[in-house]
Amino acid sequence: MAKEGLTSPELFASLERGDVAPVYLLYGEEDFLAGEALEAILHAALAEGDRTLNLDVLGGAETDAMDIVARASSFPMVGERRVVVVREADKLSLHDCELLAVYAGKPSPSTCLILIAAKPDMRKKPFAAIKRLGWALECKRLYENQIPAWIAEAVRKGGHRIEAEAAKLLAAYIGTSLREIMSELDKLYIYIGNRKEITTGDVSALVGMSKEYSPFELQKVVGRRETGRAIAILEEILEGGGGAPLVIATMTNYFLTLWKLHDLRRRGVTQDEQASQARVHPRFLREYHEALGFQPPTACERAFLLLAEADEQSKSGVYDPRQVMESLIVRLCGAEERNIGRAPAV
Repeated sequence: MAKEGLTSPELFASLERGDVAPVYLLYGEEDFLAGEALEAILHAALAEGDRTLNLDVLGGAETDAMDIVARASSFPMVGERRVVVVREADKLSLHDCELLAVYAGKPSPSTCLILIAAKPDMRKKPFAAIKRLGWALECKRLYENQIPAWIAEAVRKGGHRIEAEAAKLLAAYIGTSLREIMSELDKLYIYIGNRKEITTGDVSALVGMSKEYSPFELQKVVGRRETGRAIAILEEILEGGGGAPLVIATMTNYFLTLWKLHDLRRRGVTQDEQASQARVHPRFLREYHEALGFQPPTACERAFLLLAEADEQSKSGVYDPRQVMESLIVRLCGAEERNIGRAPAV
């Protein structure tokens, strides 16, 4: 390959074509993505019945390069290929890495060697060489704003659909753990039965929140600057087990959407295109447009600062998270001058 490294779509597309590289490096801290890639490689490289005889799984802390290379250089017992998986490859010694770099330069054509490492030094052998050869896939953790789109794609692969707002709600409730999200999606598939679409109501029912006191109801009343109602909903969410991360993620996504809609409307984009580009379900667009009158662009920009401040305070251990959230909601509603529930200065 001309460029360094692989993307997930490139890896899966090549495996579907039957193109299995002799060496792979799966690196990064998102172990769910690494596990997903590993399973895809194993599926393409080995027939299900061949795994018993042709698959070796080793640990970087318990093995050495001589053993890894010996196994990788052996011919398959049956079939056309053997696979050697080395987990925690970043725990191999410098000498072992040097030997593996030599093997990676001239790998066995009948073996697929897969190195898995959370935090490898990509400047050093063999990791740099494998990346340069185009056989490395970075499995990094997704940012919060990437999670709803990832959920939508995972649901699509599972043969279902999910409303955009439902994906945002699930992301806000679960956070960025892809493994936990997949666990909740499995529960949702059982919950919806023969239906193909997951709705916000389904997600609310799964996480035990009523529609009246859901994060989406909170964002709606904050958008209309209904301070008293917003505080009441906030208290119900907190009592129900929803914490500061859920509230902050929900409100951040909400004000990002408002900010996008302001820009799209300013540019004269049609309502259908606004809904598409802002990822808002058309039936909720009118509700968002109403909020634009209460939350002008300057208020949205100020909201981002308030949310960043609240996020930092809630994680500091200095402030009471409940007070931080109450202060945040009051200020997002534009009632800051009353100084209600504001986190005390230190």
